[in-house]
Amino acid sequence: MSVTDTKTNDLLMAALNHQRAGKSWEGMKILKKLVSENPENAVYCKLLGNVYFHMGLLNWAVDYYKQAITLDPQYLDAHYDLGVAFYHRGRAEEAITEYKTALTIDPDYHAAHYRIGLCYKHAGNLEKARHHLLESIAVTPEYVMAHFHLGEIYLEMNEKEKAKGAFEKLLEEVPDDVAGAKHLKWLEQDNGSHKTAAG
Repeated sequence: MSVTDTKTNDLLMAALNHQRAGKSWEGMKILKKLVSENPENAVYCKLLGNVYFHMGLLNWAVDYYKQAITLDPQYLDAHYDLGVAFYHRGRAEEAITEYKTALTIDPDYHAAHYRIGLCYKHAGNLEKARHHLLESIAVTPEYVMAHFHLGEIYLEMNEKEKAKGAFEKLLEEVPDDVAGAKHLKWLEQDNGSHKTAAG
C-alpha cells in the first residue's frame, strides 16, 4: 500500500469515526475533500451522501447518491440509500424505483422489500405492501419492524388471526414493544376495532 493510499484510508476512517461520534460537520469536510480529490470514486460519493442525509440535507444527499450510481450503476447500497432519501422527501414512486433496482441487483435484499412495503402501505396498496413485507420476513425472520407493519396491514385487511400472529412474532423478538403489545391486547379482547396504535 502506498503512502497516498494509507493517507486516504486514514482520512476515510477519520470521517467515519466523526460521523459515528455525531460530528457530521467534521466528517462532511473530510469526505468533501476525498470526493474532490477522487471524483471517480463511487464509495466516497455515497458516503458523502450519507453524511448529508444525516445532517438533514436531503437534496444534497440525493445528488451524491446519484453521482455514485452514475459512477457504478450496480452500486446496491447507493440505490437503496437514494430510495430512502426519496422516501423522506415524499417522492414515493421514485423511492420504489430505486428499491426495485436494488432488488434486481440482489433479490434477497430484505431492507429494500421492507421499504417498498412501507411505500405501498402508505399509498393504500395493501396487497403489494403485504407481499413485500412477507418477502422481507422470508429473508430475515427476526426483522421486527416488518412484523409490526405486516400486523397493521392484516388489521386493515380485517385478517385478525394473521395480524395476531404477526404481533406475537414481534413480541417474541422484542417482548417490551409497547405498540405491538397494545395491538395484541386489542385483538385478544376482540373488540372489533381496526384502528392502529398510532390512530
